[in-house]
Amino acid sequence: ADTREFPNTLRLGPRGEFVIAKGGQESTTLGKHNGSVLRISADGRQATVLGYGFRQPNIGVNPRNGLVTASDQQGHYIPSTPLHIVRDRQFYGFLSDKRPREVYPAPIADPLTWIPHPVNASAMSQVWLFGARLGPLNDSLVHIGYNRPELFRVLVDERAAKPQAAVVSITRAFDYPPLNGSVNPADGHLYIAGFQILGWGTTATRMAGLGRVRHSGMPSTVPSAVLPTDKGVLLRFDVPLNPERAADPGSFSVTSWHYQRTFKYGSPQLKADGTPGVDQHPVSRAYVSTDQRSVFVAVPGMKPVMQMQVGWSLATESGQKFQDYAFFTPYELPPFRPSSAGFGDLEVDLSARPSAAAASGPVTVDEGKRLAQLYGCTACHATDDVAISRLGPTWRRLYGSERRVANPERPVLADDAYLRESILEPTAKIAVGFEKGEAGMPSYAGVLTPEQIDAIILYIQTLK
Repeated sequence: ADTREFPNTLRLGPRGEFVIAKGGQESTTLGKHNGSVLRISADGRQATVLGYGFRQPNIGVNPRNGLVTASDQQGHYIPSTPLHIVRDRQFYGFLSDKRPREVYPAPIADPLTWIPHPVNASAMSQVWLFGARLGPLNDSLVHIGYNRPELFRVLVDERAAKPQAAVVSITRAFDYPPLNGSVNPADGHLYIAGFQILGWGTTATRMAGLGRVRHSGMPSTVPSAVLPTDKGVLLRFDVPLNPERAADPGSFSVTSWHYQRTFKYGSPQLKADGTPGVDQHPVSRAYVSTDQRSVFVAVPGMKPVMQMQVGWSLATESGQKFQDYAFFTPYELPPFRPSSAGFGDLEVDLSARPSAAAASGPVTVDEGKRLAQLYGCTACHATDDVAISRLGPTWRRLYGSERRVANPERPVLADDAYLRESILEPTAKIAVGFEKGEAGMPSYAGVLTPEQIDAIILYIQTLK
């Protein structure tokens, strides 16, 4: 009856049953199970609805206990990319356009976490790494991204009554668009297959592929835990960190924002006061654990929020530099207890850093690149020629070029003055084609020092 009536993911459960996910977008008619995740009994005689109200779910099944997870696709009623636990016949928020607008049949189940759409557009399936030989990733949950091919680690946090999670990148080394994966019991490696689908955007350069993810034996800098607390965010790693860099509050950035669920497609990023943009959270202090494998990032005024991002630019004890960010939804903020967390007897200082406004690194290309990644600029602005789906215009070959802006429409020269104005007053000159972007860029006035802005501009100059 409909092009999306097929089960777009099928997984085997621990008792021989199948779990399937069906798309919820209906072209012509209301289907019986559109937008549902169902468990089909091993004998084929019974179908049980585990959850409904999905737009386009892709699932994973825990092979030990049968727990079902599902992503969904941003769109109408789905403000960004969610990652869910599916159970108890809960409703997950999507309504067909053939039903009354915004008339929900039940309370909407919250996801484990939201993931920003530019980070994980076209979310795919999940894989539990039981029986794997993947070093620090063994027995964990991973999630597959399609549009910008990527494999994420899902760090489930069950300290409070309501489960929540964080996602961090494991690898972006795919030249084909991944869809599904499985652990090979013969070698313990993760195999991921995928192909391009007509109508779905992807940055992948190949039409299809089958790839293997294996543990190289080298130390991993992927976090093993990202835990929001009442006083900040606890980051745990599997390798000892350079203590000087890890103890520098300038090595971290913390931002947060909200989404709005409506019948419209997607959602802007909204500050706590409801205006477009993100809230910046100054880091007051950073503390290193006694074993040098954990950092507590002290953040004054922590509150539950739909989306939080923590970024870091660190180095291992041996000198290997690394930087990335994690995304999570802190529904609850358990108390941080330094002693039991491995930090000894310390009192967390949540007072503002007197030198925070003046703190600045060198004005170099490397520092500009570090800041662009630390503050999430490269999540919205492409830095290479790959056709990456972004919320903002590309930085590639931008400097010195003529750019058309929409307010009013006219050409401007992308020089130092234009870039500095765009960083401090993003709405002053909006590039043509981005007037109706789904997320407004925040002003970095008071967030970046003049020297840091100079370093970012210097980095943009090199992207020729």
